[in-house]
Amino acid sequence: MPNPDQRHPLARALTFRLQKPGYVELVFALVLIWGFGDATSTLFAARFAGAGLEANPWIRLLLRHYPMAVILLKGATVLYVGIVLLECRRFVESLPWWRAWLLAVVATGTLVVLGNVYVGLLAAAA
Repeated sequence: MPNPDQRHPLARALTFRLQKPGYVELVFALVLIWGFGDATSTLFAARFAGAGLEANPWIRLLLRHYPMAVILLKGATVLYVGIVLLECRRFVESLPWWRAWLLAVVATGTLVVLGNVYVGLLAAAA
């Protein structure tokens, strides 16, 4: 492999490094996706598709009677989880594959949010 300084200037300009996300960044992403993203996308899907499609019976009940309570419940829950994860940082980072686990939780949350938005968009188009 050639020395990085001997490469074409365009190749040097297009070179970048991916850094592993840090612990706090992953916890923040988890709180953002599972808190704000899931709550707002759930309300979006329920607005257009109806609360009956919600899989969680407790959230379905809240959506029917107190939709804004969904935001409070999900936000409070994920905020608590975020605080616990930050307080337990030393322990979590001592576990093998902790970064992969947190990335998987964030990725799963992203899929849930995308699923909610998809359901909402399908119902809105119908």
